Amino acid sequence: MFGFNRQVRKLLEEQGGAAPRDGLSADDMSLVEVLPLGMLLKEAIDADDVAGRASGRARSQLRLDAAILWREATRRSGEVRALSRAASSAEDALEHYGERSAGWARARCEQGFAAMLGAELFGDGGLMAAAEAAFRDALTGPRRCLALPHAEIGLLTLRGRRALATGDAQAARIAAARFAQPIATLKEMSARIRTARMLSVDGHIMRAELLCDWGARLEDAPLLRAAARDTHTAASGLTPDFEPLTIARIGFARARAQIALGDVEANAEPVLSGVDLIYVILAELSLEHSPLDRARGEYIAGCGLKALGDISGEARYFERALTAFERAAAVIALREGLVLRAEIGSRRAVCLARIAEISGDVNALNSAEKALRQELANPWTVRNPHSWARLQLFLARLLLARLEITRRDRGERAGARAALSSAVDTLSEDGLRALGRSARQTLERVSVAMSEPAGKPEPPPLAS
Repeated sequence: MFGFNRQVRKLLEEQGGAAPRDGLSADDMSLVEVLPLGMLLKEAIDADDVAGRASGRARSQLRLDAAILWREATRRSGEVRALSRAASSAEDALEHYGERSAGWARARCEQGFAAMLGAELFGDGGLMAAAEAAFRDALTGPRRCLALPHAEIGLLTLRGRRALATGDAQAARIAAARFAQPIATLKEMSARIRTARMLSVDGHIMRAELLCDWGARLEDAPLLRAAARDTHTAASGLTPDFEPLTIARIGFARARAQIALGDVEANAEPVLSGVDLIYVILAELSLEHSPLDRARGEYIAGCGLKALGDISGEARYFERALTAFERAAAVIALREGLVLRAEIGSRRAVCLARIAEISGDVNALNSAEKALRQELANPWTVRNPHSWARLQLFLARLLLARLEITRRDRGERAGARAALSSAVDTLSEDGLRALGRSARQTLERVSVAMSEPAGKPEPPPLAS
């Protein structure tokens, strides 16, 4: 994968032909990127061992290096144990650096990013609070410390995500604009601190992902186009030989923005571009190199294929989406507690419902209803109002589809009304205006139908 042996030799030659040192450092992230996961884990273990034998300032730096390696291992594997090692290594580094020193601030910042990664992977709200506290502390470090702009990017990301539920497009643009200064500061620092260059790229990726989340939530095409533009800026100067995983992350962010844009505009062209881009990336990304990135790519491809199904109304796209979701699920089948597992299950249930809806097969509708109800009972779904409300909306659609096929109301209207009532309240709270309007209109039609004499009205049309 990625011509690994050739690239390692090339990197060593650029470092003056020196023999490999006893463990990687935080300045070697380009070398880290070309390591398969198994070798990365070995390097992280070795870094811990070396740090354990060191003392003084060297121990602090080695512990910080180990924390960075363990966090990257967590990002690729989804292993809770790797996240725990990242947190403990950063804690140890913090204890050995002088308080409020540049090293202390950087270790505190690393704690923040480890906590934020844990919150993203496992949906733990407490970790988000821990990340925010760590970033705030890091900002008290020396004025020209590398950790300051990096921590500022972390804080801006957290605040932007928190504002998603209540903000509007103008709030999103203001949030995105605030990334400009810390990203520029990191780029300026990269002339003397090699690590700063890749941290500035991370800032672009975080901003692009935030813009994509805002654009998808608000169904705002300009925000989604801005997200796609940011990914092009992020990729400037990167090469597949040295930064393959960063380029893959950028490609995933761009594909998400393209897919969401096509979904918002009901235009298949950008969705197809996004799906094609994902498969180009996946063709180069092996399971051994980064299992979780592989699963993310399959999941995004599944979302794109589902969007094509929504636009075209053709069952074949939903069937292909199901296949992509199943491939993603197979990669992380043994990873308990991952948010991605729940998201895959939720999308899979929706695809089953749409296939059943299109086919008009009552047995398929019954199976899809069972899958939807299982996902609605999933603890992660219960904690995620957005996903929960979407599933309620699709459950109502499915019940109405079965009523339309059978022409016999065995509680379908009442079930659909209950599901839609729940969805309307939640979607209105989250600011998902288009979905909220769709749910509200269908709820009104169902309520009118239920108030009229039995047997007279035709079942209400399905929500769009």
